[in-house]
Amino acid sequence: METFAKVERPVPGPGQVLVAVRAAGVNPVGWKRRSGHLAQIAPVDFPAVFGGEVSGVVEEVGDGAGEFAPGDAVFGNTVAGGYAEYALLPLELTAPKPAGLSFADAATLPIAAATAYDGVRQLGLPPGATLLITGVGRASGWRRRRSPSTPA
Repeated sequence: METFAKVERPVPGPGQVLVAVRAAGVNPVGWKRRSGHLAQIAPVDFPAVFGGEVSGVVEEVGDGAGEFAPGDAVFGNTVAGGYAEYALLPLELTAPKPAGLSFADAATLPIAAATAYDGVRQLGLPPGATLLITGVGRASGWRRRRSPSTPA
């Protein structure tokens, strides 16, 4: 059952920042974890907060997170869920939000960008190689176009 719950405001530990969430990314891994499809590799203890990527404004920093200060706009992957008012982000997975990027757009980047980066690295291209990318788009859009039940 999905419900709203009152939880304590997280406290950043060493190398973490506490972010007031402005936007959270939504990914297929969320429903897979909620429904138990990933129980063998990513068990969930309920109640749980989901959401692996967010953007927002730094509220507080833990020890060793001196790169960021309260008031900084950031985005990144969460420690324990981002579908909340506040989320903890580890320093190594947090980046400054560019001024020209909306909070909503920034929240969609961490998982998609990491997936794309991993895919390119797995190609094992030698230095100086050329990679032709003929098109990009949202994964859900690609799935809809490629679904057997819909025309191509």
